[in-house]
Amino acid sequence: MDDSAIPDADGRAHLPRAERHRVMLGALIERFGQAGATRHRVRDLSATGVRVDQAERLQRGATVLVTVGALAAVGATVVWVEQGAAGLRFAQPIDPNDARAKTFVAKPGASTRPRDEALAAAGWLTHIRGAYER
Repeated sequence: MDDSAIPDADGRAHLPRAERHRVMLGALIERFGQAGATRHRVRDLSATGVRVDQAERLQRGATVLVTVGALAAVGATVVWVEQGAAGLRFAQPIDPNDARAKTFVAKPGASTRPRDEALAAAGWLTHIRGAYER
């Protein structure tokens, strides 16, 4: 047994839980084979998983995609569901700070559209290059 693993009452080895952060965030969860995403409240968050409310329609063992903060479409497995809440384990560890980010912020120097893209294509707008440019 690994030194960092902790045995449970049945003698099975479990790694210690990742540090949990109490949060109040919103999340979108997409279920495979289902149309549209559902909205949920995030209560606890760690690098390895998340606890969500309003989870009556989630099923234990289901694979889902979770979007919260700057994290978009992170794969997760529903580990437990009870009393309207569910625990999801991420397929890969995440950075909890990214999940707490309210919006995606582009890195300095990153462009959201190609520089040579036409800004306008009709009438007098073709002469406008920027709001403050003369």
